Amino acid sequence: MNLPVRWLLSLTLCWLTGSGAWACTICAPSDAQNTVVQRLFAADAVVLASVEVGGGWRALEVIKGELPQRALTVVGFDPGPAIRDEPATWLLAYSVGSQSWRTMGRLSLARADWARRLLVMRRAADTPSDGWPQRVAFFAPDFENDQALVAQAAYEEVAVAPYAAMRTLKPLLDASKLTRWLATPGLAARRPLYTLLLGVTGDDGAGAALQGKLLGPTIELGLGAHSALFAAYLEIRGRTGLEWVEQQFLRDPARSDQDLQAALLALSVHGNDGVRLSREHVVQAYATFIRHNPARAGLVASDLGNWERWEFVPDYAAILKSGAPQAFASRYGMVFYLMRSPTPAAREALEALRSAKLL
Repeated sequence: MNLPVRWLLSLTLCWLTGSGAWACTICAPSDAQNTVVQRLFAADAVVLASVEVGGGWRALEVIKGELPQRALTVVGFDPGPAIRDEPATWLLAYSVGSQSWRTMGRLSLARADWARRLLVMRRAADTPSDGWPQRVAFFAPDFENDQALVAQAAYEEVAVAPYAAMRTLKPLLDASKLTRWLATPGLAARRPLYTLLLGVTGDDGAGAALQGKLLGPTIELGLGAHSALFAAYLEIRGRTGLEWVEQQFLRDPARSDQDLQAALLALSVHGNDGVRLSREHVVQAYATFIRHNPARAGLVASDLGNWERWEFVPDYAAILKSGAPQAFASRYGMVFYLMRSPTPAAREALEALRSAKLL
């Protein structure tokens, strides 16, 4: 992906965070509309079933809808390799449109009521703010459950929660387990969430380890995992951590694009949350970034606009007027910030830039 597009994607994440999106932008699954819970909602019928001798299927428990009257024909069924102690029953979902059953995964009969409980929950996007602590507390005990489908649902539902809701899980978290999961190659996709949760429950030793990772090679990290390191570090170290991030990253224009993307996304999440770090302190950090990184200063413009911090109009107008090279998304962010600002100074700046043919 080329540089302008990557910057624009990063900027879009910050717009989502600032506009009141319910999901934490650092660790939400890439396909948040295809979670276990969403697929249960979308299905017209759901049953727990077993494979009979000869290859047929027998429904054992109805989870949703009515018991099928005809034999169950499952499309695309592949049981995979047998694993000892794995459930012998499967969760099947039926679609009226395709008139077919598909497997969602193995699930034991003892989990039938668990599956029914998922169906009576609101969709994550419709969960009221005061309902998130109860929702995440229901799922968190099943992180890395022996049943893969249960573990998947637990990860997905906590990963789409607001950052503030994740913080309420501190009494339920085990830092040693999170550390072990973070070191497990097969769980790489879940590292952003588990890193954030380590920040919630970790001690100063965990903070030191996170700092070491931020100073080490990060080129192979995705943006989510990289940003989660910053966010977790800031959660543990607070203001002291923010000062370190400013000194090591925000003041250094030679830092890589991903270093700055990751740091700014973490600051955006903390600024919108406003608990461990006040929004005012995040704005001050953004001011430092603008001063030392004029070529990428617009990367924080969306947050500043969402927070109605219009005192940066002169800074952005001056950078745009200078004609200095700009990353595409940075320039776009500054212009959009000036267009959103209700201040006379912003209108005057835009008119001057148009007159100078700089827009």
